[in-house]
Amino acid sequence: MFHIADWYNNYQTPSVLMIDDLSDAYIDVYDESYKNDWGYLCQEKEGIYHFLKNGLLAEFPEIKITFFVPYERHNVINPNSEYKYYKFAVGERKEFNSFLSMLEEQGHEIAHHGSNHGKYIDINKVSTVKNFKHEWELFDNIKEGVEITMKGIETFKSNVNIDIVGGKFCGYMQKENSLEIIDRCKFLYWCVGINYINKDYAFKFFGKQDIISFPTNFAGNEFVRLIYKTGVPKRDRKKIFLQFLQPLYNFFQYKKLKKLYHNKEIISIQEHISPSTAAGTVQSANIVSDQVSLRKIYHFLQKRSIWYATSKDIAKYFYVKENTKLYRKKTQLIIDFKNIKNIKNTKISIISDQSFTLKNKTGVYPSFWNNQSNVATVDILNEENTFEIILKGNQ
Repeated sequence: MFHIADWYNNYQTPSVLMIDDLSDAYIDVYDESYKNDWGYLCQEKEGIYHFLKNGLLAEFPEIKITFFVPYERHNVINPNSEYKYYKFAVGERKEFNSFLSMLEEQGHEIAHHGSNHGKYIDINKVSTVKNFKHEWELFDNIKEGVEITMKGIETFKSNVNIDIVGGKFCGYMQKENSLEIIDRCKFLYWCVGINYINKDYAFKFFGKQDIISFPTNFAGNEFVRLIYKTGVPKRDRKKIFLQFLQPLYNFFQYKKLKKLYHNKEIISIQEHISPSTAAGTVQSANIVSDQVSLRKIYHFLQKRSIWYATSKDIAKYFYVKENTKLYRKKTQLIIDFKNIKNIKNTKISIISDQSFTLKNKTGVYPSFWNNQSNVATVDILNEENTFEIILKGNQ
């Protein structure tokens, strides 16, 4: 008996690290340069990427990251801040363009995160608390939203030669026309909202173009949420008492991770690139403050059957699976795939309780053992794909 695997190579579930606001920007808040860097220092040893690469990624090299990148100058860095800053748009500096290309070449993903992220309600107040409108809250009409969003796709393609297939609402904020804007831009996937508390973490489609609604279901700071300093005195005073509850809170976070894993739901971990803000406070969920928490998460995942992938990889496999049917005719396996979105380099994983090989004109695909099943991952084309089945003992 043959079946389509739920996930690539029959892993139990996929996981992606999603990092927001990678930008060609820097704001001089801390003594340590890497804490101030949003991406401006690119691959320099003082920068945030060097910190990430030689820390978390060195310990867990299997991690794949989707970086959500605004394509214009990041407006969250307020020009009226007391701190010295730099910020540039995608395409303004060759160093940053090359940096983005390098990240894609290493197997990570660059994804859409709006143009400038939004604007301050009162530009003279540097705090964003109740003082910032995120980008998709500002589009007065669908046409405006589509034009600005499509410009981002064109910007990344023309300057960095990257094909953008997905993205995320800035601050996860939207209004009544937002989903229609994304639908008209024909993305493969889009991160619509946060599912930290909801019990249903599953994928779903929206719009006439069947855009995949990609879940965000685990905060990277969960295992330090009650103890790390925010830079806001009132909040930090409360944490003096809350910090004793962190071990109990951790128990429930492990329970949630186990549930996601058991249910074969994606484990998508939400972070920001830098702790620095224009107000001098700490950005919630950032890869610097959350190192202890992130290591707890990945030590948990490391012991399990996890497909480490980008959001694009995961959405692509899900799309192929949802549009594929499997038939067997005696010694042939027929895989019927309707590639309506014309996605390139499509693959599907086939599982069976018996060792097997699939063979057609383009390749030979012997099965291997993974997650308690025999699995073969094959290349498929649009429409009908016919494979010869060779079972163990008949080879």
